Amino acid sequence: MASKLRELMLLRHAKSDWKDVDVDDIDRPLSDKGKKNASKMGKWLKEKNLMPDLILASPALRAQQTLKRICNECSATAITVDTLYLAELDQLRQVLADAPQAERIMLIGHNPGLETLFNLLIFETKPSHVQLFPTCALAHLILPGDWSNIEAGDGKLQQFVTPKDIKNSV
Repeated sequence: MASKLRELMLLRHAKSDWKDVDVDDIDRPLSDKGKKNASKMGKWLKEKNLMPDLILASPALRAQQTLKRICNECSATAITVDTLYLAELDQLRQVLADAPQAERIMLIGHNPGLETLFNLLIFETKPSHVQLFPTCALAHLILPGDWSNIEAGDGKLQQFVTPKDIKNSV
């Protein structure tokens, strides 16, 4: 019996504010541009009927503020997962393996981890071209139903969108 396919959305937090150098990294807020871009992405997701069923987000303030602006547009269940803060590939794979069943899951996290996971999923071998993952970028992938053992090349990229790609009419 073939396993059911699921959708994974990787969203890097929106642009953070570096003005206050005395703030701990985890407490760094979004910049004004980041707030605008996160809201723009949320509206775009709603317009395209791509809202996730479940959102797993880093506890970092900038990720939580991105989540809030995305969720202004949706009714997805959102869970803060402490291990997503600056998570590396193995941690991200474990978060997905442990994730509750949902047809469309969004991870809101950080680089370089998201970029590493993205490149693992879309390339069957070591990537010859590494896709950069700018702030507030969204990768939408289709994956096999069993996420407990994600391997290189398991993801089929549906779209990769940045706020710059979204028309202002959203």
